[in-house]
Amino acid sequence: MLAIIFTPLKTYVQKIIKGELLASVIVLVFMIILILLPFVFLVTVSSSQINSIANFTKKAILEYANFNLPFLGSIKQYTANLNVQILDFLTKNAFSVFSYTYKTITDLIFALLVAFYLIKDKDKFLDYITSFIKDKQTFEKLKDTIRLSLKATLIGGFIIALIQGFLCALGFLIVGIGGFFIWMALGAVISFVPVVGTALLWAPASVYFLLTGSYLKGIFLLVWGGIFVGSVDNYVRPLLIGSYMSIHPLLLFFSIMGGIVFFGLIGIFIGPIIISLADAVLNVYKKEKNS
Repeated sequence: MLAIIFTPLKTYVQKIIKGELLASVIVLVFMIILILLPFVFLVTVSSSQINSIANFTKKAILEYANFNLPFLGSIKQYTANLNVQILDFLTKNAFSVFSYTYKTITDLIFALLVAFYLIKDKDKFLDYITSFIKDKQTFEKLKDTIRLSLKATLIGGFIIALIQGFLCALGFLIVGIGGFFIWMALGAVISFVPVVGTALLWAPASVYFLLTGSYLKGIFLLVWGGIFVGSVDNYVRPLLIGSYMSIHPLLLFFSIMGGIVFFGLIGIFIGPIIISLADAVLNVYKKEKNS
């Protein structure tokens, strides 16, 4: 995926710097910066914003607990030992968290290494595969399908997620909830949750304001989340993906959901690619059968 996305950059760099190896190394450095820079920025910013988020969350939980509503009846008992539960969880799962972080870093290094050689030796790699294939035209069509599918899922995935995260954080900022960049990152991640998405963030905040008497803020968050943040997922995403892919939106939805079920988060990309390739192969088969 990284190789396909960044190969055009290598082609551009190679026009300025003639050496193929040096151009590939420059692209590798750019990939590392592009991946690590947002992470370092979030870690730096979070140190100054995490306190405001923690204070607001703690205040909201305590105020929730003061309401004697049926569906909140057990929250007092839960919040009484909430800190103990969190500490106990972190203590018992510290090794698991470390192992997961280590695995993520290892996977990232492996992915960057593979991407580097795929970018550097792309022509040799494709020539080797092409040498086994008689139908060159079909092979080129499948390559284009993969490229367009990745482009569509990148736009319909990460870019749309960042837009939703930004809008969600902006809504929080307007009503006076601090920690803009952390909420933006959380909103982007949560936007991948099927059906509900960013509503997991703005809906509880809206209910909190309504219960505590801040009706204007509560209604604003409901409207902001339902119309502006929700419209990005419901209308903008299909329009952007549809401009690159001819797959029906319903089929695309099921391909993303199926990809997540079978492959995890990376299935957001793998699912549509599998469906796109299947569609391309079936179209080639139908064309050959009719001819």
